[in-house]
Amino acid sequence: MVFPFRYFLFATALLTGIFTSVSIFAEEEVYDRLDGHGPSHKRVDVIEWDGNLEVHVYPKGSLKGLSAKLDDREKGKKVMVIGYRFGAKSRPLIRRAILGIPFQSGLKAYTDSKEKDFDKMALSNAPLSGSWKPYKLDPAPSQWYPDGDERNESSDGYMGEFKKGKPKKVRSPSSEDDSLNQFDF
Repeated sequence: MVFPFRYFLFATALLTGIFTSVSIFAEEEVYDRLDGHGPSHKRVDVIEWDGNLEVHVYPKGSLKGLSAKLDDREKGKKVMVIGYRFGAKSRPLIRRAILGIPFQSGLKAYTDSKEKDFDKMALSNAPLSGSWKPYKLDPAPSQWYPDGDERNESSDGYMGEFKKGKPKKVRSPSSEDDSLNQFDF
């Protein structure tokens, strides 16, 4: 039986596509959703109650530091930027929590060490009592968005050029060069 040439081309194209997609996706960074199944194996629940923001981190003892800052740059859309530090000296993992409560600047942080199943923290504008003890937050996150987001100030992505002020100048075609120039934003 003779193997038709078109089957050979189809098999080659199929294998090339598989190898290409595997190599592309292998380099892609995985976004940790903090649902317990990501690379950190941590689960984080953020809960609003009575004007406070409560953070639960599973398993207990895995949260080594917490940082927070209020993103109120856009009127009517307040977001809490939270940095979770899981290692002793590691960079914080930045996440954003949309707020439905009226937070103001001047956050106070508290921890509840009586909780046995998870790390329990609270962010508030008011003092908390009972089993809540004051907690010293890490320095506020330096970025507004999670790593890899093109809206971060240090991003060299597509939108990074627009954040720096002016777009690059466009050179007009000269009489010596009859080719068209691409616009370079």
